[in-house]
Amino acid sequence: MNWRRALLATLAILLAAFFTFVGWNKAFAPLADLARYGSWTVWLPESLGRLVGWSEMACAVTLLAMLVPRRERLARVAAAILVANQVVAAAMHIAHGEFDALPQNVVLVTLLLCVVCASGSWRRRGKTRGRKVPAGQGLVG
Repeated sequence: MNWRRALLATLAILLAAFFTFVGWNKAFAPLADLARYGSWTVWLPESLGRLVGWSEMACAVTLLAMLVPRRERLARVAAAILVANQVVAAAMHIAHGEFDALPQNVVLVTLLLCVVCASGSWRRRGKTRGRKVPAGQGLVG
């Protein structure tokens, strides 16, 4: 495992842990607790907010596909879905004047975009138009 893949796997594990935690809370915590901690889903109908929590947990588990060779694409899809989730979360925070929550959204979007953009790059490095390149003749990066 090269250093880049190890870094992305570590990032995926940390993001998965975070989204499992917040997803669990959105799915199961009382609405009063969610409101106290500034969850954006309190502005949604309760069933939709709970569904958001379940989707975050599902995406968190799917982020762990980064650890399985040839399944990185699943992790990229999960990260892209979570980017959309965070964009909606930021919009809800802005709409309700909760500007203190925006730095967290920016950090999460940035980290998730690292997974989306970089997770497939180590596989592309050794290939040229679908053909494997002999060792030592691939792209240098």
